[in-house]
Amino acid sequence: MNDDLFRPTIGSRPVLAVPPWRPSSIVYPAFFGGPLAATVLGVLNARRLSLGRNQQLAVAAAGLAAIVARLAATGLLGGQVGARTLGTVFGLAVWGVVAATQKKAFRAYEYGDGEPASLIGPGLAAVIGCGILENVLIAVVVD
Repeated sequence: MNDDLFRPTIGSRPVLAVPPWRPSSIVYPAFFGGPLAATVLGVLNARRLSLGRNQQLAVAAAGLAAIVARLAATGLLGGQVGARTLGTVFGLAVWGVVAATQKKAFRAYEYGDGEPASLIGPGLAAVIGCGILENVLIAVVVD
């Protein structure tokens, strides 16, 4: 029978070498670590999901724009006073791009009985490492 009704809508996907993180979980490192942490984890997760170059570049471009905007806004507001709040706001903006570009691919991965990897270790490393790097960058550029 050649009826499209009986054809599966989700085809078999290739098995990924490294399981991806849940895109919705990247919100925590984005909140606490800022735009650099969200960008690093978002680009790595896009690679884990085998997304195309355009999606990876979209996340990287959003992250770069958010970091530059954070530096500019921190300079306008007078240094470290509102830098933490700005880091949270711009980190969540980058996470929005990550979620928008990766949600569909991750859902297809889950429907194929894929289990997401744990983000606890990499998330903490991104929050601490990228947070320190951003603070040094703010101190050098702004102050």
